[in-house]
Amino acid sequence: MYFKNKRGQVTMYIIIALVIVGAAVLILLFRPQLEGIAGVDFDPSSYLKKCIEPEIKKNVKLLSEQGSYSNIEGFVLHNGEKYKYLCYSSEFYKTCVVQQPALKNNFEKELSILIKKNSEVCINNLKSEYEKRGYTFSIKNTDSSVEIIPEKIIIKLTSPFTISKDTSQTFENFNTEISSQIYEILFIAQSIIDFEATYGDSETSLYIQYYPDISIEKNALEDGTTLYKISNVVSGEQFKFASRSIAWPPGYGLEQ
Repeated sequence: MYFKNKRGQVTMYIIIALVIVGAAVLILLFRPQLEGIAGVDFDPSSYLKKCIEPEIKKNVKLLSEQGSYSNIEGFVLHNGEKYKYLCYSSEFYKTCVVQQPALKNNFEKELSILIKKNSEVCINNLKSEYEKRGYTFSIKNTDSSVEIIPEKIIIKLTSPFTISKDTSQTFENFNTEISSQIYEILFIAQSIIDFEATYGDSETSLYIQYYPDISIEKNALEDGTTLYKISNVVSGEQFKFASRSIAWPPGYGLEQ
C-alpha cells in the first residue's frame, strides 16, 4: 500500500508539473491577445512596426511588378502581365528614349506615398486602441520617407502624437527597416535601360557573371519590344519592365 500511494503521489506531481508548464506556454503564445483584452499598455513603436512591415513588402512587390509605378501607364500586355515601358521609341531604326532616368529615386518616392497611406491607417488603429483604454490621443500630420540601400529598405515615419491619461507622453519619429535585395535589382535594371537607350540592346549575361544570385529573363517580341524580368533567386524578389529600341518594320530581313 505504501508503494502504491508513493507512486500515486509521484504521478500527481508529474501531472501538476505538466499543467503548469502547459499554462506557461499558452500564456507566452497568447500574450499579445491577453494584453489587448486585459488593457495592459503596449509599446506604440512595436505596434506600428508590426502593422506597417507587411504593407511595405506588399507595396514593394506591387511597384516591382509595375516598373516602379503604383499607377501603371504606357505598358505592353504579354500573357496577361503588364510590362511598363521604361525606354521607348515609336519609330523604326531609332534607339529608345529613357522614360524614367532615376529609377531608384522614383521607386522610393512611390513607395513613400503608399507607405504614408498605410501608416495613417495604422496610426488610426493605434489611436482607437488607446482610446478604448481611456487615454486621450492627439496627433499631428503624418509623413514618411523611404531610403533604399544595399540589402535593406529603411522607412522613416514622422507622426507626432501625444498620449495622455494620468501623465502625458509624446512620440515623434518611428523608423523601421526590412531586408531586401531591390537596390541591386534596380541598379541592374537602370544599367540595362541605359544600354537600350545607347545601343538599342543589352547583353544580360554580363550581369549574371558579376551577380550570381541574379537571374534575367529577356523576351523579344515581334513588334520590337523587349521584355525584361530581373530576379534574385535567393530572396525571390523581381523587377520587370519593357523596352522598345531600334525596332524593325514587319517582314524586315525576309526579302532577298
